Amino acid sequence: MLTSVFPFLDPGMITHEFSERLNSLARDCALLEHDTSFVEARLRTAPTLDLYVPLLTPLGLHLVGQVTHHPLLGSRKIITSQLWFADPEGRWARTLSRFYRLARPADPEGREHIATSSLFTFDDRDLDGWPGEYD
Repeated sequence: MLTSVFPFLDPGMITHEFSERLNSLARDCALLEHDTSFVEARLRTAPTLDLYVPLLTPLGLHLVGQVTHHPLLGSRKIITSQLWFADPEGRWARTLSRFYRLARPADPEGREHIATSSLFTFDDRDLDGWPGEYD
C-alpha cells in the first residue's frame, strides 16, 4: 500500500494549517503565471537563505542553508519545506510555506558536508502533517 511507505499520502494526515499553506501556494502559483511583480513585496519581509544547496528527500526538493530573520527559527542552519518555484535569476525561491530571498549558493566543493550535516533545524510548522521525526 502506498500509504504504508509514504504516510503523508493518507488523507487522514491533512490538517487545516496544511490546507491553508497549499491554498497560499496555489494563489501564488496563479499570480506567478501572469505577473511576478508581487514577489518584490513578499521579499521585503522574507527570510534570507545563504550558502544554500538543493537536497532531494522522499518528501521532495528542499534547500539547505543558513537562514536569517526566519519568523519561527530566527537565524541558523535549516532545511526548508518543499521547494516549488525558483527565480531563474536566482533571487528568490518559494517553498510550501513562504518565499525566501536567496543570497549565495554554497561552494560546490562544500556541498557534501553541508547536505550531510546534522546541525540543521526543520521548520516544524513547514512539516506539520508530514511523516517522521525532524527535531
